[in-house]
Amino acid sequence: MQYTFCEKLMWFALGRPSFRQVEQEQPQWNTPIFRRKAKAIFDEMVARTPDIGGLKENPLRICLSGGMVWLSIYKAADGSMAENTFADMVSGSMDSPLIRTAFKMKKKTAFTLKAQQFRKDTSERTNQLSKDNSFQWNAEVILGRDADEYRINYRQCGLCALGRQEGLLHLVKHMCVLDTMSIDWMGGVLYRTKTLANGGDCCDFHICKKGSQWDREAQA
Repeated sequence: MQYTFCEKLMWFALGRPSFRQVEQEQPQWNTPIFRRKAKAIFDEMVARTPDIGGLKENPLRICLSGGMVWLSIYKAADGSMAENTFADMVSGSMDSPLIRTAFKMKKKTAFTLKAQQFRKDTSERTNQLSKDNSFQWNAEVILGRDADEYRINYRQCGLCALGRQEGLLHLVKHMCVLDTMSIDWMGGVLYRTKTLANGGDCCDFHICKKGSQWDREAQA
């Protein structure tokens, strides 16, 4: 991948809170030397990862770049970071004010028929590319019964491909929290029974607006 503004932004937005989070276990994980080591690993990871297109063509580039941030910090720890610490780092950095605010800004437009159609159109374009690039997501977007719900079945995940490339596939399941957290901040609830990262044949998303009849129905 080319190093673009997206990668620069994600290193800033997720890197800083990630270092603060892991510092609670090991102070040496938030030193200038450690941060420089992690950044060098991040740059190398970006360079060896196949490109999936810019943000306009593929908004999920943000997710792939974010995964690189977390895995580069894990690698910089040279095997001394426990898996539960990695999981805490992912959820803790996602819950930073910058990330939380970015998703909350989408709250007014997230549950509209226009937003659903945009997701469907985008996925149809990227699905064609996923045939030759395992780092692309392959998604079937099923329009909802109204604006308050829709479904997505992901049959290929770029983060899983990244995990395999880096020999860290077992960590990818901890990144799935970004889906539940981001959807929550946008005013929705994610109902999901399986993920590719946990060995499922797909990630089956059922996304409902909080408090809608579909949300109440899913809870019943």
